[in-house]
Amino acid sequence: MSLKYDLVRAGRLLKRQFSFDEDDRAETGIGVLIIFIALVLVAAVAASVLIHTAGILQQRADSTGTTTIRQVSTGIVVDQILGYDGATPAEAGGVEYVAIFLSDNTGGSSVNLANVSVTLTINGVTAVLVYNSSIFASVAQSGTNNLFGNSVWPLLSATHHDSTSYGVLVESDPVNSLTAKYPVLSPGDTAAVIFNVTNTFGANITQNQAVSGQITPEQGAPAVIDFNAPDSFTARTITLQ
Repeated sequence: MSLKYDLVRAGRLLKRQFSFDEDDRAETGIGVLIIFIALVLVAAVAASVLIHTAGILQQRADSTGTTTIRQVSTGIVVDQILGYDGATPAEAGGVEYVAIFLSDNTGGSSVNLANVSVTLTINGVTAVLVYNSSIFASVAQSGTNNLFGNSVWPLLSATHHDSTSYGVLVESDPVNSLTAKYPVLSPGDTAAVIFNVTNTFGANITQNQAVSGQITPEQGAPAVIDFNAPDSFTARTITLQ
């Protein structure tokens, strides 16, 4: 009888301990609701941060991709290199004037030839040339029957004190983008970087002599210069590369 009474009493105590009245249930529901709202707010803030970060990363990726494409596609290429030997006979002299004909890389951006870096190495001596806007000529509209007879070449003589200068001679300019102050090489244009070998290096380019260098634009691929002069000069105008 006593054991039964004790079990009944214990059951009542447990029921009273774990039972909730209406107020207790209300307080519990409000607490859960507050926690739920807090979680929703945290998730919203986190989502906003992620979206913002993703947007910044996308913009940076687009910018990097555009820059990379421009660097790869932009540049200049060497079409040909001509030299002029004014000696008589030609074998007795050497190349005094050089014209490096350039065009814009296919699909690339325009290149300002006034801002390119021209480096040349002849017989172990390296020269770095800069643009001189007074040494500019164009035969794009009129043409010419003697490229090296143009009046621009004497401007590269030693009397003008321009041993570190190069000029620009325009061959083709459909959109008239090449001027003395802003010689901008656009797609479809052809222009030559010209210089006086004798004035710069103190000697001509002789038969079988090696010449190397490059013309580097502000952005994009450089134009590579790498040739050996012919074993014999048979004419005043000589194709070097």
